[in-house]
Amino acid sequence: MENKIIETAIEINAPLNKVWSVFTDPEITKQMGGYYDTDWKIGHSFGFKKADGNILTNGTLLDFQPERLIRHSLFEPNTETIMAVLTYEFLEKDGVTLLMGKEELTHPLDKATFDDASAGWVSALDSVKRIAEAL
Repeated sequence: MENKIIETAIEINAPLNKVWSVFTDPEITKQMGGYYDTDWKIGHSFGFKKADGNILTNGTLLDFQPERLIRHSLFEPNTETIMAVLTYEFLEKDGVTLLMGKEELTHPLDKATFDDASAGWVSALDSVKRIAEAL
């Protein structure tokens, strides 16, 4: 296995607009420990900052379709070299939202690092679920 693509999905017992707000409403996003620093315009900077303003990730917004899709690059620390492209897709049916996450890495990871990254995705989507269902 090449360990270059991480995919995960979660069903969230909340309507799409609440799940979407976890990503796009800074006051709600802060419940995940920070907020997205972006103007939501394709081709512009896209990063995640901690509540104290420290930058955790940086990249470029590649695609943005309200209540449907967010895709952005992720740069290696302190560079503009792309290390991955992340995609979040949102689908709603009968008040339940399916949130799918995908990370396409530019270089394969060793098994332990890949497993840690996969677990991080599960944890992140679990946080979105917890926050959205409490709204």
